[in-house]
Amino acid sequence: MTTHSDTIRLPRQILLLGLVLALFFWVAPRAAAEDYDTTLDRLGRLQDLATEYAADHDGDPILLTLSYTRTGDYNTSMWQLTAGARDTEFDNYVAQNDADLAGLQGMNSVTLPNGEAIDFGHLLASMNLVYNGLPITGSWGGDCMQLAQAYYGQASDAAGYADVMRSTFNINDDGSVSKFGDQDLRADLDSVVVGSQLTKDTDIADALRDYYANLTEYDRCYQFISLSFGTADTSAASFGDTVYNSLLADSGMQLLFYMNDMWTASSWSLEESYAPAVRGATDLLAEYLSGAVNGEKVKSETNNRLVAMGGQALADALTALGDSDAASAALNAAESGTSSTVSSTSAAIEGATQTLQSSFNVKIFELFLLIIAAVAVFFLIMSCALFVSHRRRR
Repeated sequence: MTTHSDTIRLPRQILLLGLVLALFFWVAPRAAAEDYDTTLDRLGRLQDLATEYAADHDGDPILLTLSYTRTGDYNTSMWQLTAGARDTEFDNYVAQNDADLAGLQGMNSVTLPNGEAIDFGHLLASMNLVYNGLPITGSWGGDCMQLAQAYYGQASDAAGYADVMRSTFNINDDGSVSKFGDQDLRADLDSVVVGSQLTKDTDIADALRDYYANLTEYDRCYQFISLSFGTADTSAASFGDTVYNSLLADSGMQLLFYMNDMWTASSWSLEESYAPAVRGATDLLAEYLSGAVNGEKVKSETNNRLVAMGGQALADALTALGDSDAASAALNAAESGTSSTVSSTSAAIEGATQTLQSSFNVKIFELFLLIIAAVAVFFLIMSCALFVSHRRRR
């Protein structure tokens, strides 16, 4: 699967929107595979425009560049809340100066120099969240969640779930069949490694070129493990616990689980019925990572792994969603130590907090969707009426 869906408790009319729009767009073709060099050339040109624009608008070229590429399912309320809303003025600026860059939107497969395919749109969107201080939510955590949702109810324990999930996990797939295929997996790992290197002055295209030059699966996974879990013995049985606990302790994932009705607000914990499925997904990932590094003990040079926003930022996000009770529960859990969410002083984490405290308004977003749904329904009804009228005349 190439995206991380999020389900908010919205009116039924908004659910109708998805059905209506599906009638209009279900035949739309998937994005074709793009050339690697062409893609990075476009990315470099996009960042040049972002740098020019940011100089006059007090913006961040990295955020402008990455957010420009986020469309469709990467621009839902969850993504806007955590990665930031797209800058429509910058979109217009790009259209006026280099319309060819629109090819970076809605991307799917790109073939890397080593011959592997990767979901490049997923990669850039996830890098956006990593840069914002959310290294798990838009990458491997979101895909583990989707894998758990897809297989929910098909097993009774984590081992059983891992067995049934194995048939689609990390298979050669562009997102058509698998919820967590090989292209998604590469995007998840690479977004963490490359995204963690980004600063405001980083040339994103050059960073990707350097990373993908002579990249091996061992190097990819070793760097990912070091950044995500610190020093870890991947051959130990406890490595599976490390991966699973890191997922649950991440405040961004808590928000994502909550928005997908998989998190209990009263106890501020994962819904009990979903726990085996989620554990089965993380166990599969842990097994894959261990195999990729030959079961070695990964050593972190700094032992300062990436962590997500703190409890206050999570509470702010829940408040923005209109659930003050959940916000209080999350904050109490963080303050009492029952949640192991960790705060950080890095610029990226602070950026995430500012994003979550921004003026994004879910109620306005819902109203906007309702208007779109009403217009779509009107045109659908009119189309049906015209069709019936035409048939009667015959």
